[in-house]
Amino acid sequence: MQVQDIGLTQIIVVLLFLGVLIVLQQLLKNNKFSFQSHLNKKKRIRFIDELGLSNSERIRLIRVDDKEYLYFISKGSSPTVIPHERKSLSTTSRTTELQKLRGSSNDALRNKEQSKRNSNILSDAISNARKMNPKLGFKR
Repeated sequence: MQVQDIGLTQIIVVLLFLGVLIVLQQLLKNNKFSFQSHLNKKKRIRFIDELGLSNSERIRLIRVDDKEYLYFISKGSSPTVIPHERKSLSTTSRTTELQKLRGSSNDALRNKEQSKRNSNILSDAISNARKMNPKLGFKR
């Protein structure tokens, strides 16, 4: 059995095949959102983007049935969901609105921290225990 040498036609076929694969990869990269919309027609909720404002704050953009919502997450407070209108708000008003929301969440965190500092942890634990079981007391 003889081993055949690699011919010029085989090299051309391999190069053409690799070229087609590279072109297909670039087409998929450039048009991935249009392909995703065609493939995911049955999905109602889609994750669009996420932005980290700080270590403890995040904003997520979510699309539900062709409507977009901003989902604000901050440690120590409950998440907030706000409808997002794409065309009606300008970028400056969006920025000011985001800063107001960010400031309000920071103010809420500061107020919680100050109230925790001012109150006694032991007295809070005792009052919570009494709320859960009103029969608790100092008498035996």
